[in-house]
Amino acid sequence: MWRILFGAVLGLVFVSQSKAADVVLKSTTYREETHIGDYWIAEDLSRGFQKMGISTIIDYRDEYHRQHDPHPKMSIYMRGYTKFIPPYDAGITVLYCYYPMAYFRHSGQKKSKNVLNSRSSMPYLASLDDDWQNFDIIAVASSSYTKKLNDAGISAYYVPQFTNPAKFYPQYDPKVANDILFVGSNWHYRTSLHYAIDSGFDVAVYGYNWQNVVPSDMYKGQYIENQDLHRYYSSAKIVLNDHRPDMKEFGFINNRIYDATASGALVISDYMPEIKQAYGDSIPMYRNQKELAHLLRYYLSHDAERQEKARRARQITLQNFTNVAVAQKINGIARKMSINSIKIDKYPKELDTKLKE
Repeated sequence: MWRILFGAVLGLVFVSQSKAADVVLKSTTYREETHIGDYWIAEDLSRGFQKMGISTIIDYRDEYHRQHDPHPKMSIYMRGYTKFIPPYDAGITVLYCYYPMAYFRHSGQKKSKNVLNSRSSMPYLASLDDDWQNFDIIAVASSSYTKKLNDAGISAYYVPQFTNPAKFYPQYDPKVANDILFVGSNWHYRTSLHYAIDSGFDVAVYGYNWQNVVPSDMYKGQYIENQDLHRYYSSAKIVLNDHRPDMKEFGFINNRIYDATASGALVISDYMPEIKQAYGDSIPMYRNQKELAHLLRYYLSHDAERQEKARRARQITLQNFTNVAVAQKINGIARKMSINSIKIDKYPKELDTKLKE
């Protein structure tokens, strides 16, 4: 591996050399940030391509300038809170917006989560931040927002968030079993957790910044290793879920839905029409504290119905929302566009009709 030093005055660019791969994913996290969900989204999508027989490499946040020889056939920019450099000219470039794009103003600086979640409503389509002009393919993890982009003349494809069923599967463990489980950090107001506690329910809470916020006997720990998370989901009767305000506003289903259902848990979530469209009534949803309290009481006392809904939700997830399905769809979009398609023999023809949805 070699590096060339950046020199602002001389106009030199520092790059590193990497081995060849068909697909390079540009992660929004640093290599060591394994405690951040975005790290695992890139990791699991990479595994999805690999299961198709497509070689991959991940460039992390400080590695975006790495040169790959030969140049990859596809570069996928995992759009999180990082403002990307313009993509390389060679090969297919994909902007994968798995949640709403960070909202930049004139300073061009990254905003904190607190700022992102307390800002006023975005102007129509302003969240695109002009990045769409630099990419061959825009993949968006919201069917409703994808439609808005297409209606505005911006070609985009619905590519949802997903789970990795090799990691998220049922594995009951009595040591971590709880009636009600919440996993998530205190970055914004968590309606599911606050509503449940305020209604008198005991909740096992894991996540950052909950010390002195929730009762001490309910707070179980800051972090669950990603590889162990399925055991906690599997061993809970109910997993609580809610969405960041911007994700909810623009119809982006978070991957907790997919991970927990793949693990065999019953998920109760805040109401989103996109969840109903994807899962029907297999994921109960609430609109207010009273509705959540009713759902919790009901499903804690109706084991057979709870287990049946969890079974149906898991089946839907494994059919539609896996890392392999998402890798296939991105590859299929490239095939449809006839832009240097990769490994087309690995692409299932039955997905042709889905690309038009």
